[in-house]
Amino acid sequence: MLVANAGGHGLSTVGETDDAEWQLAFTTNVTTAFVLAREALPHLIESRGQIVIVSSLAGLFAGPSVAGYTVGKHALIGLTRSLARDYGTHGVRVNAVCPGWVRTPMADAEMDELAKLAGFTDRAEGYGLVTADVPLGRPAEPDEIASLIRFLGSGESSIMTGAVLLADGGAHIVDVPTLAFDHAAR
Repeated sequence: MLVANAGGHGLSTVGETDDAEWQLAFTTNVTTAFVLAREALPHLIESRGQIVIVSSLAGLFAGPSVAGYTVGKHALIGLTRSLARDYGTHGVRVNAVCPGWVRTPMADAEMDELAKLAGFTDRAEGYGLVTADVPLGRPAEPDEIASLIRFLGSGESSIMTGAVLLADGGAHIVDVPTLAFDHAAR
């Protein structure tokens, strides 16, 4: 099984992104997965293996000032579907996982920055803020995402290919325009 989990970079608007920053975001988020998959395909075809590409909730939606990251994560879903379509007939299964916030060192650094900007005392308050309107009300733990990846690499998911699994605590089901009503009722 191949797990393509590289990512990051691309943390500005389109107008603020120069060519070098754009290339870095695309290379980090997309090219790494593309090259890994291409190089692993002969073995994966022979073994009828699996690829799991880790995208992000940003692969389905757009956050503020993260154009390169958002475009890269959208492209990973396209790469997942293209690989699944082209290599399914060879027995290779390819699926994507789209996590929301996950308690990782990268997210911790973002929460530290958010805490500083918001005047909070620690990153826990940052995590609380970014998950306040998420139905489960918390970020994922790395082991929870790893469990989904293990499932996709196992025989238990043998009929799945080209799937995009959301692992975001329910963030994707929130109707953002109605949040004002929810907050007013509290």
